[in-house]
Amino acid sequence: MRDKVALVTGGGAGIGRAIALRLAEEGAAVVVVDVDEEGGAETVRRINSDADRGAFVLADVSVEAGAREMVDSAGRTFGGLDVLVNNAGGAPEPHFPEADPEHWLRTLDLNLRGVMLSTHFAIQAMRRRGGGVIVNISSMAGIGYRTHDAPEYAAGKAGVVRLTATLAPLKEEMGVRVNCICPGWVETPAVQQALAGMTEEERMAQSMPPPAVLIRPEEIADAVVLFVHDDTLAGRVMLWPDDGPQRLVPVDAAH
Repeated sequence: MRDKVALVTGGGAGIGRAIALRLAEEGAAVVVVDVDEEGGAETVRRINSDADRGAFVLADVSVEAGAREMVDSAGRTFGGLDVLVNNAGGAPEPHFPEADPEHWLRTLDLNLRGVMLSTHFAIQAMRRRGGGVIVNISSMAGIGYRTHDAPEYAAGKAGVVRLTATLAPLKEEMGVRVNCICPGWVETPAVQQALAGMTEEERMAQSMPPPAVLIRPEEIADAVVLFVHDDTLAGRVMLWPDDGPQRLVPVDAAH
């Protein structure tokens, strides 16, 4: 990762922060993107405590201008872009269909439109560098046919999985490898707070029977590094349920 430039969306906390810190440890210059200025600045402070190779961009990835600016900023600050991690996401209450369309459309924009916008502008920058790596952080919420209490979130994450598989040919066309990680429940403050407010019946309905098995953010960061380093993988989806080990789904078997 030496002399490489990485960009992590939603890097101000949780999974995004763990990924940003790990990429910096690997030697990359890291652009941290978030709408949370304080959280993003803290991630950069931690990166720069070891080496001066972190920068923060305040941007909303679900807006075209924000996605364009963060990629342009990587070029201005560090000279280009080699790795994009599409991590920004979320599903604030209330959910579809109780929520107003303006609210649930915002969730779709963040979880799917933002990934597509970021990928669009990143590909343009990576082509100028001769290739690159994109890792999408989706969710097990987007896999299978189980119910989910945030349908707009599940639909958006399912779209990210399908997008990843369809972009597999970019590896041969322009040297850009796109892969995806679908974790179950991850041990972040937001998840811990949500679990604390759940009844046992609600946990069972979400396939989270006690005792909870939570994936650590650092484990997700390790998986990102795997995808960055392994140039044989493209269009792959890593399924990582909270009750079992991760496994890779080949592009020709993702259906």
